Amino acid sequence: MNGPGVLYHGSPERIEGALRPVLRHGSEDHVHHRAAVFATERADVASLFMVPADALSSFGFEQDVAYICIWGTSEEFARRDPGGWLYELPAAAFEKIGKSYEWQCFADVAPVAATHHPSVIDGMLGRGAQVYFVDDDPTFDRIVADKADRSAVLSTLVSENERRGMKAHRFVPPGPAR
Repeated sequence: MNGPGVLYHGSPERIEGALRPVLRHGSEDHVHHRAAVFATERADVASLFMVPADALSSFGFEQDVAYICIWGTSEEFARRDPGGWLYELPAAAFEKIGKSYEWQCFADVAPVAATHHPSVIDGMLGRGAQVYFVDDDPTFDRIVADKADRSAVLSTLVSENERRGMKAHRFVPPGPAR
């Protein structure tokens, strides 16, 4: 294989031992039919998966930028920010399958390293993901509904990155139709 040496996997939980393949059903976003361990060569994308499942959020990858929109304010989330884990996995065990940034392994895979981030938000910001807090129902509804191109909405928001002066990216809204 001629690819990256290391891939990344984010999790809100500490995983003891090898990561095991899983198969999730129950939403339109889970379209896989075979249990797999998912990873990416992009630490920014992997860091998004440190967010706990009970946090209302929507994330994606547009204009070569990983981003997440979390319902509520940064202050509210900080009070219950549980921290998260970013695992480094040997790329040789994975196949390039799925989305442009996605790799999959169909067997148990042992991490070569693990980094604990005491704050999920700080961990995502440090890895270059764009983090948005949204506490406006119509705006959040637009973000959830328009999965094909969220740049029009994201371009109107101020990211936590921008607020903190950390690797901020301003999305460019789509141009007029030709």
